[in-house]
Amino acid sequence: MRKIFFAIATITLVSFYSCESKKTVQETKKTTERISVNQDTLSAQKTAVATNGYTVLQDNGQEKTVTLDHDETIVALTNFPVKAQDFIKQNFSNSDIYYSIKEVDRSETKYKTQLKDGTKIEFDVNGDWKEVKNGMNKPIPTKFFPGNISKYIQKNYPKIDVNKIEKDAKDKEIKVELIQNNLDLKFDLNGNFIKLG
Repeated sequence: MRKIFFAIATITLVSFYSCESKKTVQETKKTTERISVNQDTLSAQKTAVATNGYTVLQDNGQEKTVTLDHDETIVALTNFPVKAQDFIKQNFSNSDIYYSIKEVDRSETKYKTQLKDGTKIEFDVNGDWKEVKNGMNKPIPTKFFPGNISKYIQKNYPKIDVNKIEKDAKDKEIKVELIQNNLDLKFDLNGNFIKLG
């Protein structure tokens, strides 16, 4: 009688553990499937961001994802004009690239990039700089400035840093923004001082 009782008890326990084991395996499969689906969703979201947008560094130092405009394309810096690539190597060799964009609209083609220090640079289709600025109020290098502008700034504002220079072909002037005192200087395209802006 004992043998029969032990045999029945053993069969019952084996069946119970077998059912529990199957249940655990099924739950594990469901969890694995959910994780797989979530990873696929995250991967798809990352791909969507990579193809439909890019990350910028805002003036406050925070990252923000921006949606690509219809006329923008994310490109490698090696797809910039050679002149633009050389400009970056000569003036910003220590900085890593945050993003690089090619923008083509009806009237012009522009290349834009942002460096990890917050500096944004815009080039025309030939690779000539159009604008260099650091919205995080950090100084930009000035060795690429036209000679007359460099001399004027060194003579009149020797201890004040520059955080923006912009070549405005439409107004035929170059605007320089100084960090301290919030001064804006305007020069003609030859680098001759015009006025405080």
